[in-house]
Amino acid sequence: MIDVSSDERLVEKYISEKKTEPAVKLLFDMIIKCAKGKNFSKAESLREKLMEIDPMALIEIISSAEIIEEEKSVSLDKAHMNIWSGLYGKLTPEESNALFYSMKEAVYNANEHVFKKGDHNSMLYFINQGELKMVYEQKGKEILLKKLKPGDIAGQDTFFSISVCTTSLMTLSKVKMNCIEKDVLVRWSKEIPTLEPKLKDYSLKTESAQDLLKKKGMDRRPVNRNNIFGKVAVQIINASGNPVGKAFRGDLSDISASGISFYIKTSDRKNASFLLGRNLDLMFAVSEGVADASLEKITQTGTVIGVSYHLFNDYISHLKFNRELSSVLVAEIEKRANTGSKRKD
Repeated sequence: MIDVSSDERLVEKYISEKKTEPAVKLLFDMIIKCAKGKNFSKAESLREKLMEIDPMALIEIISSAEIIEEEKSVSLDKAHMNIWSGLYGKLTPEESNALFYSMKEAVYNANEHVFKKGDHNSMLYFINQGELKMVYEQKGKEILLKKLKPGDIAGQDTFFSISVCTTSLMTLSKVKMNCIEKDVLVRWSKEIPTLEPKLKDYSLKTESAQDLLKKKGMDRRPVNRNNIFGKVAVQIINASGNPVGKAFRGDLSDISASGISFYIKTSDRKNASFLLGRNLDLMFAVSEGVADASLEKITQTGTVIGVSYHLFNDYISHLKFNRELSSVLVAEIEKRANTGSKRKD
């Protein structure tokens, strides 16, 4: 960190002696030194001091502002800029610098909450690394609304309005993000009023929590689900398809062309919630004692999109297949599985 304390004392001496010209020159030199040393907050506070002691030192005031902005632009995080090129491409260099240098870094480990339903969240999050899940909980059931990845924004529903969180956001892996505090909007309104409308327009193009909830209600198509019995072997896999942890077993509940439900038993609700949003590799049989080999062993991968809570430590997980079952296999399931009564999704 550059130390300009001795120069600051000399500036104060010049001011007390009413020597404005040398004070302006020294302040200008200090601003350049701090800007090139990447101490931008100090450079800007010194520039404010410059404007205070001599508002007519226009050459120094304007030149110092340009130098600070140039040094900021050179110092922008290139990896971050590549991820968010679509956003920064809509901003002027001055707006880009104001946004980037208003950000703080945030790191979360896997299975941590960023915010919860009912929280007063005042942050806007820019995801640079890792995966998260947006979850909605209603009547004892958790519903996966969306999986977020690098290049996604979170928290916009509460950042640009006065409201509490209607959803929860939780990490699926280690996550690195940049974030900005809502208070920054007040400063921007005075210093760079064009930035907030551009950021708001970009952020709100992403589906809001309310949009996702509405979509979940509107897009549920009637699909026959057949009750089935038997065991399922479950293996959690990461985004690359590699296994994570040990496999475990569950009891089948029902199946359709697009997904399957199965029960697990655990005394800890967190263990069931942990599955929401996870990618799973399943191996199961439609029913015990079926002669057809295609029905005796089926392997599918998919994502858990819902978790329901039941009595006696039973939890049911709803998984959406990455690829639908073939129509031939679905027809065989309907004929041979112990279907009981059918219901609709």
